[in-house]
Amino acid sequence: MKHIIYLFLLSIGLVVHGHHLPGHHNDQETDENPAEHQHLHLDEEQDNKTAKCHKIAPSNADFAFTLYRQIASDGAGKNVFFSPVSISTAFAMLSLGAKSETQSQIHKGLAFNLSEMEEKELHEGFQHLIHMLNRPKNKAEINIGNALFIEESLKVLPKFLEDAKTLYESEGFSSNFRNTTIAKKQINDYVVNKTHGKIPQAVDQLDPSTVMVLLNYIFFKGFWEHPFNTQSITEEDFFVNADTTVKVNMMFQSSHYKYLHDDDLFCSVVEIPYKGGASAFFILPDEGKMQQVEDSLVKGHLYKWAKALEYKQLDLYIPKFSLSKSYDVKALFQRLGVTHVFDGNADLSGIVEEGNLQVSKAIHKAVVDVHESGTEAAAVTVIQFVRMSFSSPPPTVFKCDKPFLFLICDKMTNSILFFGKVVNPTEK
Repeated sequence: MKHIIYLFLLSIGLVVHGHHLPGHHNDQETDENPAEHQHLHLDEEQDNKTAKCHKIAPSNADFAFTLYRQIASDGAGKNVFFSPVSISTAFAMLSLGAKSETQSQIHKGLAFNLSEMEEKELHEGFQHLIHMLNRPKNKAEINIGNALFIEESLKVLPKFLEDAKTLYESEGFSSNFRNTTIAKKQINDYVVNKTHGKIPQAVDQLDPSTVMVLLNYIFFKGFWEHPFNTQSITEEDFFVNADTTVKVNMMFQSSHYKYLHDDDLFCSVVEIPYKGGASAFFILPDEGKMQQVEDSLVKGHLYKWAKALEYKQLDLYIPKFSLSKSYDVKALFQRLGVTHVFDGNADLSGIVEEGNLQVSKAIHKAVVDVHESGTEAAAVTVIQFVRMSFSSPPPTVFKCDKPFLFLICDKMTNSILFFGKVVNPTEK
């Protein structure tokens, strides 16, 4: 009988690598003062790490948009919020222990082509992505990490444990899964601590046959560079669809923001920066064009916007909203062609010598709170395995009073931390 493993992914946010996101500058040091030699050496080391995490950016972006379309197609007319970087990090870590077709399917599902990139580069990319997101002096608080909760009787291969620790900074814990109540509390307490209480119950229940849980968490907290004035918040209409209108607390600010109207994609885009190296991008489709935007949106549009966004005087209206979503990642991945890891064909012999493990469940939970001061977000994914100054024109109005899309991005790593769609901001 095959063992059961749970794989958790906990996250806040979305990732795009490879090309610079809007507003990002890659300035280089030119001071050759010998006293700064050590500082420059550290800069070179950081640049090398940045380059490695940028290497996996195109694939992470492709995965983010592909997964978004899968999720959106399942819930037409519903809010969407998830962290693609959490899901991709957890499954990339899982692939350390996968072999043959099982591993190939995971890599393909994550949009990685190993004929263009070595497996070593893939894992080093995630290693440095984790390192860069956890940079201590970042004014936008971003924390990402991994953990393994292992049944005492399970003989996990030392190489898998070492690679998980070295490449994914994974912590390891001994767990008694025979007592599911205690094991569940152990995991939930860990997640609550790492997400500052944003995810109070990562695990609703554990299969009695569980022998391991792989967990990835990511937490984000950012303050707007220019906070909205609470006195400018008014109750206004939000037009969910032709038949439904709801009341929302609409935030307002008149200022200069990076903005464009994409005539090809039929939408307007505005970048709202956080203090530090992060930004939120709000995408407002033209009337009746949401489906067209969703179907056409790919990473190339982000790179296009990076060059085209320009500062413009805006009357900016954004509703306050909070979302909490949960997704069956197993079903989503199976539709992407990742099937072996979930059935008796699973080859996870890189985790346990006998290789008798398979994934039976994968769940992702994500929450976000957007308010006048900034944004807090978190997410968790659970995978269960079984054995086996001039006079200016009037301001442009950017008013999110109808369904819109939004991204939360880290600029240093060019990463999409979170991806969402707000159809009804009053539905949490």
